[in-house]
Amino acid sequence: MLHLFAGQPAHSKTTPERIEQATYWRLCGLSAALFLPYGLHLPYFPVWLAARGLTDFQIAATLATPLILRVLLMPVIAYVADRRGIAVTLAWCASTMAACYVCLGFLPGIPLVFAVSVVAITAQGSMPALSDALALAEIRRFQKIGLRGIQYGRIRVGASLSVLVMMLLSGPIVAVFPGRKIIFALALLGIVPVIASVRIARRMRKVRFHHGARSGLTEDPRALPLAILVIAAASLVQASHAEIYAFGTLQWAAAGFGHQTISLAWAIGVMSESVLLIFCGRYIRGVPQALAFLLLGGVGASLRWIAMSLAPDAKIVLGLQVLHALSFAATYLGSVSVLGWLAGPNHRARMQGWLSAASALSMALATIACGRLTHMFGAGAYLAMAGLAAVGTGLACAAIFMQGFRKLEMNSV
Repeated sequence: MLHLFAGQPAHSKTTPERIEQATYWRLCGLSAALFLPYGLHLPYFPVWLAARGLTDFQIAATLATPLILRVLLMPVIAYVADRRGIAVTLAWCASTMAACYVCLGFLPGIPLVFAVSVVAITAQGSMPALSDALALAEIRRFQKIGLRGIQYGRIRVGASLSVLVMMLLSGPIVAVFPGRKIIFALALLGIVPVIASVRIARRMRKVRFHHGARSGLTEDPRALPLAILVIAAASLVQASHAEIYAFGTLQWAAAGFGHQTISLAWAIGVMSESVLLIFCGRYIRGVPQALAFLLLGGVGASLRWIAMSLAPDAKIVLGLQVLHALSFAATYLGSVSVLGWLAGPNHRARMQGWLSAASALSMALATIACGRLTHMFGAGAYLAMAGLAAVGTGLACAAIFMQGFRKLEMNSV
C-alpha cells in the first residue's frame, strides 16, 4: 500500500486518511491558482487585442489559432506528462504562459502580438487537462485502498471560485489597467499559477508512468467507442460557447452595458457553475450518472443560445448567465468524470488530452465561424451555437444508449 503514496512526506503519525485530506487541499489550491488568470483573460483579453488595433476577424483568428495548435500539441504534451510526470509538465506550461504575458506588454506590431498571444493561450489552454489528469490520478489511487473522501467536483470548484472572484474584481482592475495596460494585470496574475504548479511538482513529481500496468486508452478495450462518443459530444457542446467567449463582452459594451454589469454577467455564470460543482458532484458515482450530466449540459446550452440570439437586454442576460451551470459545468463535470472512470492507468493525461484536443479543434472552428457570423448577423450568430449544442445533445443520448447496451453485455457474460 505504501507505494500509493510515493512523493508524500512520511512520518510516524501519517495515515492514509490524513494524506488523502492533505492531497485534497493541495489539489484545490492548485486548481484555484491555475484558473486565476482566466477570470480576467476570458472577458478582457479580446478587449486588450482590440485596444492593440486588431479587427474582429484578427481577434477571432488570435483566439482560434491556439485552439488549432493545441489539437496538434496536446496529445504530445499529454504523452510527455504520462511518461515524465503530470505535475512537472504542468509547471512548464504555467511558466510559459506567464513569460508570454510579460512579453506581450512590450512587443510592438500586430504580427508579434499575434504570435506570442498564440503561445500564451496554447500553454494556458493545456493546463486544465493536465490538472484534471493529476486530480483524477490521485482520486483513483485512494479509491484503490477504499478511500473516497476526494470528490472531483469539489476540487474543480476551487477553479470556479477563483475565476468568480477575479471576474467580480475585473471591472475595478480594468479601471486601474485600462485598454493596452490590461496585459500588465494579466502578467501579475500569471505569477500565481507558476508558484503553485512548481510547488506541487516538487511534491508530486513521482505521479507518472507505471511500467507494470497493461492497458490501452481505456481500461476495458470495449469502452473505447463510448469514450470517443463522449469526447465528441462534450466538444460540440463546449464549442457552442465560442460566440459568447469571443464577442460577448464586446457585444454587451456596444449595447450600452457598463463595466460593472459586464463583470457581474460573467461572475453570475461562474457562480452558478460553482454551485453545481459543490452540490452535484457527489451524485456522480459512476459512468451512468456522469452521462446524465453530459446530456443535461447539452440541453441547457441549446436553450441558452436560442435565448441569446434574441439580443436580450441586460436583466435577461444576467438571468441567462445562470444556465452556464448546465451548458459548461454539467458538460465539463460529466465528460471529465466519464473519461476518468474509463481511462487506463497509464493514460490518465492522454485521455484528458484527447478531450482537450477535440474541444480545442471544435472551439477553433466555431470561433473562426463566429468572426464571420457576428459580422453578418450580430446576435443571430447564437443560433448557430444552439445548433452545435443540439448535435452534441444527440451524441450524448447515443452515449447513454451505448452505455446501456454495454451494461447488458457485461451482465450477460
